[in-house]
Amino acid sequence: MTLLPLWFKGLTPELQKRAETTLGETSHVKAKALVDFRRLINEQPDIYSRLDEVFLLRFLRMKKFNVQKAFAVFRNYYHFKEKMKGKFTGMNPSDMKKVIEMNNILYMPYRVPPGSHVAIFRLGQFDVTKATAQDMVATVFLIGEMILDTEATQICGGIIIIDAEGLTLQHYRQFVTIQFVSLLINLIQDCLPERLRAIHFIHEPFAYHAIYRIMQPMLKKKMKERLHFHGNDLSHLHRYVPKDFLPEELGGNLGPFNNKEMAEYFYNQEAFIKRINKYGIIEKKSHK
Repeated sequence: MTLLPLWFKGLTPELQKRAETTLGETSHVKAKALVDFRRLINEQPDIYSRLDEVFLLRFLRMKKFNVQKAFAVFRNYYHFKEKMKGKFTGMNPSDMKKVIEMNNILYMPYRVPPGSHVAIFRLGQFDVTKATAQDMVATVFLIGEMILDTEATQICGGIIIIDAEGLTLQHYRQFVTIQFVSLLINLIQDCLPERLRAIHFIHEPFAYHAIYRIMQPMLKKKMKERLHFHGNDLSHLHRYVPKDFLPEELGGNLGPFNNKEMAEYFYNQEAFIKRINKYGIIEKKSHK
């Protein structure tokens, strides 16, 4: 079995078949949806957007080529970028060096068959004296822009693992609040065009379960089905994510947690991110 590298671009025959069977994607469906989607976008006087195929397919594949539903997420995506500019969006990779160098964010080098990427966030390793939870979200948003330009992720989605081991009171004040969790839910469910396969929590504190019960009414049915809490039982995590795709800190076979290779790619995308940061909501000029 050939494993797909994290940053693999394009489609394999296996990915094409999966897109057809799970998303209803055929050459005819794709071509028609792209025409209709571009027409809708061009009718929007307030949005300056990328129109390339790979970008638009983020939204179309997320919504199984329902153009209207894809367009709703498209607008949410740009409105989120505008509303959160300077907080979570509008940053460049070089701005996020302080977060990346903590070695607490890692996208594994190979994809779980048939093509899902695996992202791990170690909250307890986040240095709250050097950056904020806001900085971490901004960093993940930037990586999201990069990973969503890979068609394997568009078709097969991603798996997120949140490791809460080592949380301190300072971490709680930033990462374990209803406001922070509400923001993430809104971002994941309505603004980011990613087909998340699962979010796994390990070593999570009791407070996470309490917040989950409070937030349950906000969660869509699919999101509820994709949330998994494992506590300290890593063997339970391995039922979902095989050891061959995990670092040794999570009981895996891929050696120590090390994001050096990912960081190199991240910094090399500076020009790409600067270019896409130019797209967004066009401010309406006032007439005096």
